[in-house]
Amino acid sequence: MPFHKRDIEAPDFSVHEMMGLLLDAVVKAHQQTDHARLTQYYAFAAWCLRQRDKKLWNAAGVSFYEHLGNYEETRSALHLWVDKDVYLQISSLLERMMEPSAFKILDNTFLAKT
Repeated sequence: MPFHKRDIEAPDFSVHEMMGLLLDAVVKAHQQTDHARLTQYYAFAAWCLRQRDKKLWNAAGVSFYEHLGNYEETRSALHLWVDKDVYLQISSLLERMMEPSAFKILDNTFLAKT
């Protein structure tokens, strides 16, 4: 996210803040149907989630993935951008944040995904 370079390089900037900026950028990219940015953003989030460093995977989970269900733009397209293995890792986070009926629809969509 080069447009936030100065913020990200600040010594007191946290990885959770970075994931919050990423979430905002993803919502905006969905609104603009910017597939190139969405590809980059979701790949970066997945990379963070798969790291051994707890600071990275935890921030990706609780400051990014957990909130994707809060926005119609991300919720309705989640199955297109998030790999099933990632979804299986984050589904409990989404379930905690979403209305049960909305989560059930999302969960069924992912469970049907091959």
